[in-house]
Amino acid sequence: MRFAALQLRAYGHFTGRDLVFESGAHDLQLVYGANEAGKTTARAAIGDFLFGFPAQTSLNFRHAYNALRIGARIEAGSDAPFTAVRKKGRKNTLLDDDGEAANALETRLARALAGADRAFFSRMFSLDHDGLRAGGQALASAGAGADTALLSAGSGLADILAERSRLAGEADMLWAPNASASRRYYQAETRLKQADQTIQTHEITASQWRRLRDALAEAESRYDTRVETRHRAHRQWLELERIRRVAPAVRRHRQIEAELDELDIPPDLGGDARRVHDEAQETIETATAAIETIEAHIARLDEELASLTDDPALREAAPAIERLGEQRSRIDDDRERLAELEGERDRLAEALAADRRELDWHTADPAWPGSTEIAGARRLAGEADGHARDLTHARENLAAARETEARLAAEARANGARQPTDALSAWLDAATREGDLEAELRAGQQSLDQIGRRIERRLAALDPAVTDSETLSALDVPRRDAVDAFAEAITDAENTRRGLQTRVEELTDETARVRDALQRRRADDALPSETDLTQARRRRDACWQLVRQRYVAQRERDLFDEPGDEEALDDEARAHPAEALAAAIRQADTFADARFEHHEALARDAEQQRQVADREQALKQATGRLEAADARLEGLRTEWNALWQPAEITPGGPKAMREWLDHRRAVLDAHDEYIDAQSAHESIAHRVTTHRSQLAPQLSALGVPDDEIAEAALAQLIERARGLVALEARRAEAQQRIDREQQDVDARLARLASEQEHAQAAHRDWQDAWSRALAALGLAADLDSEAGLAAIEVLAGARERAQRLRALDAERETLVARRTRFVSEVADVLRAVGRDEPTDETAASAAVQQLIGALRETQAQYQQRRTRESDRTAEVERRATHQQDRAEALRRLATLCQRAGVEETDALTSAIAAGERHAALIDERTRLAATLNEQGDGVPIADLVAAVEASDLDRLREQTEALRHEIDDLDQALGQARDTRNEARSAFEAIGGDDRAAVAATERQTALADMTDAAERYLRVGIAASLLKWASQRYAMDKHGPLIARGSTLMNHLTGGSVAGLTGEFDDADELQIVGVRGDGSPVTPEHMSEGTRDQLYLALRVAAIEDYLERAAPLPVVADDLFINFDDDRAIAGLEILATLSRRTQVLFFTHHAHLRDMAARTLGNQVATHEL
Repeated sequence: MRFAALQLRAYGHFTGRDLVFESGAHDLQLVYGANEAGKTTARAAIGDFLFGFPAQTSLNFRHAYNALRIGARIEAGSDAPFTAVRKKGRKNTLLDDDGEAANALETRLARALAGADRAFFSRMFSLDHDGLRAGGQALASAGAGADTALLSAGSGLADILAERSRLAGEADMLWAPNASASRRYYQAETRLKQADQTIQTHEITASQWRRLRDALAEAESRYDTRVETRHRAHRQWLELERIRRVAPAVRRHRQIEAELDELDIPPDLGGDARRVHDEAQETIETATAAIETIEAHIARLDEELASLTDDPALREAAPAIERLGEQRSRIDDDRERLAELEGERDRLAEALAADRRELDWHTADPAWPGSTEIAGARRLAGEADGHARDLTHARENLAAARETEARLAAEARANGARQPTDALSAWLDAATREGDLEAELRAGQQSLDQIGRRIERRLAALDPAVTDSETLSALDVPRRDAVDAFAEAITDAENTRRGLQTRVEELTDETARVRDALQRRRADDALPSETDLTQARRRRDACWQLVRQRYVAQRERDLFDEPGDEEALDDEARAHPAEALAAAIRQADTFADARFEHHEALARDAEQQRQVADREQALKQATGRLEAADARLEGLRTEWNALWQPAEITPGGPKAMREWLDHRRAVLDAHDEYIDAQSAHESIAHRVTTHRSQLAPQLSALGVPDDEIAEAALAQLIERARGLVALEARRAEAQQRIDREQQDVDARLARLASEQEHAQAAHRDWQDAWSRALAALGLAADLDSEAGLAAIEVLAGARERAQRLRALDAERETLVARRTRFVSEVADVLRAVGRDEPTDETAASAAVQQLIGALRETQAQYQQRRTRESDRTAEVERRATHQQDRAEALRRLATLCQRAGVEETDALTSAIAAGERHAALIDERTRLAATLNEQGDGVPIADLVAAVEASDLDRLREQTEALRHEIDDLDQALGQARDTRNEARSAFEAIGGDDRAAVAATERQTALADMTDAAERYLRVGIAASLLKWASQRYAMDKHGPLIARGSTLMNHLTGGSVAGLTGEFDDADELQIVGVRGDGSPVTPEHMSEGTRDQLYLALRVAAIEDYLERAAPLPVVADDLFINFDDDRAIAGLEILATLSRRTQVLFFTHHAHLRDMAARTLGNQVATHEL
């Protein structure tokens, strides 16, 4: 199937754009579009036409969804071509030319696609730069063997290795033979065991639960009572502590109140009366001293002002004097400048005379030429070398072209005539499609060797051992399901026995622990046992019976008396029964009182004794179950050995024998694989012989000796034939190049002859212009460019010196006029200030200097007078300020005296001190009130005072200490009550005082469900990973020969021989790996290739896979998009050539936005490629 035309009727930004793809021997269609021209849109249109628009598309920015249309003309094999239009919609989206739905066109398009869908078409027939990059990275990934690489290249799935690793990793996280806390199955199994243990621990009887519940309620009630008692004692202690804490502040508060009652209320002078009084006194003293100092300073200033003088006329002439001072220095400089001007003028006159002599001019003051004429002559002199150089280059280029013409004639003679190799080239194409047969032969032999080694390893791994595969096949081994059943039964029995053993050990340790705890408690408490109490009471009763007989009945015991506990009495008791009775009563009462007082401890003792009995009973039952489990396990092992008797081998454990069966199955499968591989090896050897017989006559016809043909391998003969074909192709290319170059040389000879004539004419024109320019400057017309340029430079310099001489004369006149004005201005100033006028320029300069000195002295005297007058004014103002400050201070003191009701300042000081004392007492009372409020816990001050007065402060510490000791005793009792309550709660919770047994049952069911889910998920992902690996290996087994052989040829062409070929090598794990072979025979693995070379490797394998697919299926268009981004120009050309070769078998649509690739393809491939521009 191929596209004869692609019609972008309303799609993306296209409207009515048609691409027509003409068919030919090569069907390579290159579609070029600059950025934003719509290259990607056009490529997307191919998939949308073949398989329909997706539900959502971003290409409706110009045309609405219902207006989107893509048309195409399809040619499919022997069927007639047809035209169809695809619209956006859910059904009946393929239309005919009239816009009507056409089911027949759907059928024809589906038949042309041969069952391919969008995913398969994109994966198999679409190539782009991102796909090349992902495929190259997959080839270089760790663990990417030949099976993964070939399946990735053959199917277009670049992430096969990653997907297989993901599946294997997920399976490992679900389950593995080795238990691990990170695997889901074993996590659920752990929760199952914990739930079973919880259920076993927390199943109790109703009577036990009620008894422990009542004990907990009693312990909590006792604890709450003691907590309340402790709170009451703590409140009393806090109240006494508060009284003790506030007692000093209360006493000081009472003292302050008493002192305030004794003091009279002072007048309100304000809080700053002391500060105002002190500041006023200080101000008065400071102001008086300052006034005296200022008046003395004013007297000194008056004396200094009387001694200063002034010259108003001189000060009025100050601007003119300053100006004359500035002109005086300039006049001195002008005198020196006049001398310099005279010297420079003489030098310029001498230089002009020398210039006139050098130019051979006799006029004293000639008219010098203008700058325009001089610049034009300079330009013509600078062009002289260029014209000469152009003429020389034209002659040299013409001679070089004639030499090239002679060289091409010699190369044509040396190239010779071309021999025909079309038949040999066709045979090579057919042989190339079959791949490297000798490599397949070697690979087949390697495969045979590998399978043989695998069989040997598998046989060596068998335990029990078997000598060979035939013997192994003949053994009468049990069925796998029977082995699995026995393995499961034995494993269950061992697990049961292990669990029972653990339970027996736990119960043994627990029984010993409980028994030791009981003995330690009895030893610590030293409680009288019930036996001790019974024996004491028997002794007491026996003594009483003897006393009653002897002292009440006053008789001895006879035969008619009831038998008593005579054995409880010793001889001393029988001799003195009254004393023995008193002692026995005291001992029995002591034992009874002790047991009554320690009834809780006795209850705990009885409970622990019951626990000991329970543990001993549980231990006995567990021991019996363990013995039964041992017997069952031994019986299963006997049955296991009998199961393997027909095979006449001694079996190992179930796990080992299951592995043994797996190894046996693997050995037998490898044996069958060995037979198949041997048959394939023989078939390839026959095809190698046939190829040699077909190739030998053609090589002989081309001059290859027969002995070399007989000794060389088939691959060498093919390479020799390919070299001969390439040699003849190069010879033809060389002749074509010579012809092209000869045409270029002929055109160059005509052009260079014309250029030489043009250079000669330009040189003649320059000589005429040069002669005219020299005549215009007054120079000899026969001067060459170098001499003429020297004369022009002399002429230009003389012109500049004449201009400089005129400028010096003008400057001299200016300086003389300025000196005359200076003398006149000095005379005017001297007359104004009443001094004598100067007689000459020197006297004027000296007079200016004297005027400046007098002016400076007068200005200094005047400025000093103004400064002293300003200082006197400031001092007078300061004296007035101090006088005002002193008066204000006296006024403030008078105000304070009036408010205090006193007349003298000494009495004012006493009134201020009394007011300060009264305020200090008020402040201290306020602070004490705040302290009492803080330390008294918010209790009113009156209540605190009353509490302190009602307390005996001398006994307060004693009372506090007594309460603290009482609280300590209550805390100890409270701790004991808390421990008792906690023990009762722990005992109640330990036997399941809540719903933990029910929760554990729920968790057990959840754990079972999680185990089931993990097992089912493990089966799915594990089988998926195994199937993916099997598919990769099967694909590599079927295709690695032809794909590697064809990929080797393509890789050699793509890399220009840098990677001469590909081969398959087995690594240490006997996994086949794809390895590149350099031109020198050295290997290079994909991970050691550059990124660009890996892209080329993946492209070679993909093209080989597409060619292999086309051998057995209908062709579909190959869509390529900018494949050569990482290719240099040589490898890009090689890639285009490979696509051109592929286009002989199926249509190739190559999209690019690189103009140089378009031009390169057109220049290299010629009529093998058709170019289209968007």
